[in-house]
Amino acid sequence: MTTHSNPARHDWRSIAALAEIVNAGAKKTTLSEHALRHYVRHANTNGLGPHVRKLGRKILISESGFYDWLSRAPSDD
Repeated sequence: MTTHSNPARHDWRSIAALAEIVNAGAKKTTLSEHALRHYVRHANTNGLGPHVRKLGRKILISESGFYDWLSRAPSDD
């Protein structure tokens, strides 16, 4: 996946929408809304911050930025 420094206008998703996209086609939930909210809550310390926008109470996450962040996240190997 390519890295987007400025995500496209249509790239921003709500937490619920992103969870639905991430889990599409999976038999079991891969990342729950609760898990995504946890990552967003700690976005300033885990590196997800540049991909999160808060508009009042609404939280939007860049889909491409999230996948980029996820691919760079250290694994528990």
